[in-house]
Amino acid sequence: MTGDGWAAVAVGDSDTSVYRRDGVFAKCCSTDGVRDLRGERDRAEWLAGTGLPAATVVDWLESSDGACLITSAVPGVAGTDLPPAVHTRAMQSLGRTLRDLHSLPDCPFDRPLASVIGTAEDVVRRGAVNPQFLTDEWRLLEPAELLAQVVAERPYVETGAELAVCHGDACLPNVFFDPESLAVTGLIDVGRLGIADPYSDLALITIQLHDEWSADPEPFLRAYGVPEPDRRRLEFYRLLDPLTWG
Repeated sequence: MTGDGWAAVAVGDSDTSVYRRDGVFAKCCSTDGVRDLRGERDRAEWLAGTGLPAATVVDWLESSDGACLITSAVPGVAGTDLPPAVHTRAMQSLGRTLRDLHSLPDCPFDRPLASVIGTAEDVVRRGAVNPQFLTDEWRLLEPAELLAQVVAERPYVETGAELAVCHGDACLPNVFFDPESLAVTGLIDVGRLGIADPYSDLALITIQLHDEWSADPEPFLRAYGVPEPDRRRLEFYRLLDPLTWG
């Protein structure tokens, strides 16, 4: 999808191609990815209708070659581009916004833990785990051994889990901020959004704050409302997530 003013955009770890023109983005996929992209379209439409800051769906194109989701560009800058001087205020804003997301009612999408672990089992079985997503410590083990740790911890995590609407890929590139007020201006890339354990979001964003900002996530956790999180549950989801991409 080049020409006509469309410019390719470098994106993280998605299997899709992304382009920008004026105030919209186009995310395109081959036939193999149509089902997932259609799911992202439906989730984006739902989230935009809740009143939380999010991209809106502008158009959907589908053919025998694949599909293309066109969404509005959200204002502001990605969390990865904020200067260190504003990180504390941004963490507080992010904590409040994530709490609001997790408080939304009547979400029609779910992301049960059994399904997520099933995805991890498939990725591990195919030998598709990306070692760049693993810590130095985890790279010392085989992916199957990491998966075994996840499976062993599953009963603990499922006991007493309080489910909520979760982003599913809560990381700094997927959160946009007003560079002046530090208000969250948009949550993007919501293909994994659904009812799940809120710790699945908390685990990803807190480790991102540590790794990308070299920040203590305490201001974020206090603003969210869990100043003393369950560390064991955080570690579970931090290990599970990198096993689900591939």
